[in-house]
Amino acid sequence: MIRFNLNQLKIFYLAAKHKNFTVAAQLLNITQPAVSLQIKSLEKFYNIRLFSRIGKQLVLTDAGQILYEHADGIFRLTSRMVQTLNDLKNLRYGTLRMGTTQTFAHYFMPDLIARYRGLFPDIRIVLFEGSSVDNLQSVVDGKNELGIVGRIPYDRKIDYFPLVEEPLWLVASPDYPAIQKMTEGISVVGLQGLPVIFREKGSSIRHVVSTFCEKHQVTPKVKIESGSLAFIRDLVVHGHGLSFFIKTAVIDEVNAGKLVVLPLRGGGPHLAIDVVYRKGTHFSYAAQAFLDLLGVEEKKPKDPQP
Repeated sequence: MIRFNLNQLKIFYLAAKHKNFTVAAQLLNITQPAVSLQIKSLEKFYNIRLFSRIGKQLVLTDAGQILYEHADGIFRLTSRMVQTLNDLKNLRYGTLRMGTTQTFAHYFMPDLIARYRGLFPDIRIVLFEGSSVDNLQSVVDGKNELGIVGRIPYDRKIDYFPLVEEPLWLVASPDYPAIQKMTEGISVVGLQGLPVIFREKGSSIRHVVSTFCEKHQVTPKVKIESGSLAFIRDLVVHGHGLSFFIKTAVIDEVNAGKLVVLPLRGGGPHLAIDVVYRKGTHFSYAAQAFLDLLGVEEKKPKDPQP
């Protein structure tokens, strides 16, 4: 049975380290008799002697030496523990675990991560990449603290900060049949029957586009589905269909003349991008620093969608 606490052990440790009860008392801001009393209490309880005197010199007994060595290990460990906690608080240590989609990983996250690492180079970043549905589940399960996703119906366990809203561009190859008429603008009804290449199920872009089409009672001809952004873009470039992208994903191809934007009369769909987290989360220092970088600390989280 243990009959001492860390304060009592600290008194013994300092007395043993300096071989002097008075020095230990001064370091702990207590009286010398208080030091003697605590050490005598330990000796009495365990029926051992921890110190002996040789002349005027205070020395450790064998039992005292064993206790000192263990105490030294304990206080070195607690010192490292306190230092680690301070490092966490001051962002000199820690891990930021977050998830995002393939599109955002390629076009939004590199700049954000570069800025974050410039401010906090000692923080380890673990980035999970998957569909919006996969990312939401990883946050609900506690595998990731944050997620940056396109908005879809959220689980009630999810809260979110609205980040930005991006228009979705409908693009096609300049060699696509009858493309010249389309580049002047097409009606939403004009999407009926067009061969649209869709993202995989669970994708926020697919959800937004599908909801947009349903709202206007339009049913595009889904020709191909894929989870690969690059694959879909290449298919569109080679004239195999049309597809919706965020601007940054196709701006280079549009500027190079490999793709053309087909304006939708009356306006096209928009993708809201959110920072999601599990409801009730107490953010780690690393995660809070990332939220501060995004500037969402002043934005109140929206209520989760049903």
